Amino acid sequence: MSTVFGLVSFRDVLDILLVTFLVYQAYLLVAGTRAVNVVRGIVVFAGVWMAALLLNLTTLSFLLGRAGTVGLFALVVVFQPELRAALERVGRPRGRDVSAGVAALQAVVRSMERLAERRIGALIAIERRTPLGEYAETGVTLDAVVSVPFLEALFARNAPLHDGGVIIQGSRVVSAGCLFPLQSSDGTYRRYGTRHRAALGLSEVTDAVVLVVSEERGSMRIALGGRLGPDLNGAELREQLRALIYDHGSVGGMPAPAEGVAAGTETFRERA
Repeated sequence: MSTVFGLVSFRDVLDILLVTFLVYQAYLLVAGTRAVNVVRGIVVFAGVWMAALLLNLTTLSFLLGRAGTVGLFALVVVFQPELRAALERVGRPRGRDVSAGVAALQAVVRSMERLAERRIGALIAIERRTPLGEYAETGVTLDAVVSVPFLEALFARNAPLHDGGVIIQGSRVVSAGCLFPLQSSDGTYRRYGTRHRAALGLSEVTDAVVLVVSEERGSMRIALGGRLGPDLNGAELREQLRALIYDHGSVGGMPAPAEGVAAGTETFRERA
């Protein structure tokens, strides 16, 4: 036993720990995004390639080797937005301006209350861990502080960006008039309109907290993990947003945001 420990130096242990940390951080960057399935495919491809090399299958090894070389360049092109977002997240300062975040939350809730009172439809996506860059690019790029008058102006009737979604990162509105993926009309929520289906669709493919105001009913709801929560009043909406985004806590047994896209679905299932 002492011989084994003598062969393992501190440098070897440090090397293993650093590699493990980097692999884990790489996983966090792709967790909850469409790149996860691609990573799984790459793992399967690499496994078949290694098996072909070990079994000395010359032709298969040659073909897989050439396909792997071409595939690397193809991945860089196809996932250029995700790679750019990942690098941006790596370089993003780790500190968070809590006061600015709380002020933004208050502004979002107050604007939704005012819009609901006047029965003006609204669709707002608040980014969490999954980058929303590809959806932000479908709208008009902005860089504005979250405020009640600004959000009301974006969703005002007959406004140019009224029918699209707004994306918020931290305390900034980064894009408006965005197109979100629609949930299939054949599902549980087929009786809902386009705005609600867009909220559900985006919440299915990302871990974003998506807020929607009904134009017909004047209600405020949260879409999360592909499920639609119950009608909320201003106090309830403020409490849930604080727990989901800023406090990293839970709402009624809801897992913390870091648990992924499915966070919060149990609460919605119980109350909806």
